[in-house]
Amino acid sequence: MKLRSLLFATSFVFAAGANAESFSLPIWKEEAEALGYELPKAFGLNLSYMSLEQGINVDSIVIKGLEKLVIEAEPGKQVTDVITLRADMWLFPFLNLYALVGKLEGYSETNVNMTVDFGPFGDKKIDLGKFRLDLDGDIKGAGFVLAGGYDQWFALVDASYTQTKLTVIDGSIDAYVVSPRVGYDFNQHGLPLRLWVGAMYQDVEQELSGTLTGIPIQFEVKQSLASEWNTIAGMQYQINESLYLLGEMGFGERESLFFSLDYRF
Repeated sequence: MKLRSLLFATSFVFAAGANAESFSLPIWKEEAEALGYELPKAFGLNLSYMSLEQGINVDSIVIKGLEKLVIEAEPGKQVTDVITLRADMWLFPFLNLYALVGKLEGYSETNVNMTVDFGPFGDKKIDLGKFRLDLDGDIKGAGFVLAGGYDQWFALVDASYTQTKLTVIDGSIDAYVVSPRVGYDFNQHGLPLRLWVGAMYQDVEQELSGTLTGIPIQFEVKQSLASEWNTIAGMQYQINESLYLLGEMGFGERESLFFSLDYRF
């Protein structure tokens, strides 16, 4: 990830924040506050870290020049660490827009085997052992949040698209993520805390290519997630009027741990 991208995102948000009063964002702020809603400050800058482990399916493996070989892969796993910097804006009391840049590091690993035709002796399956791909890339993306509430209860849906351009091997990872959540706000009980539960849906397309370690042979791999849905639970603690700490965990076939620090102005 280039430093220029981070500096651009930071300067953009602070410039927008300087003019927040003139734009009176979010739109319909006064009407929402007249109905009793407490709104966060319009602009935010968020630094986050996510550790993720999930099952993958290798849909195809092709070795250049050896296309007739039948190579199959068992279900495997993908482990990634992601750091992102996100800039966001509440356009309406119920609609938040954001853009992000970040860095991904990790790997995917699965066992592979090859079927060889020995003619009259039949086919024989040969175990090739573990097939590992190191993943390293730069992330960019955008998304939106739709939110609403009644009394101390709230609900929201976070939807985003990100693309990771890989640097160690050729290829990209395109991810569509939708996360509905429902939770309870304890602020009116004197505790600056929100708790929620929800689910996360991921539609990820991975098309990767590179060279086998130590062998000048090119390969192409297509991978997909073993499970598109998992359960999530999280919390948000308000440190002061501008600073928030957020944590979230994912359960099931996709396990995740997420932390972020959000500054609003």
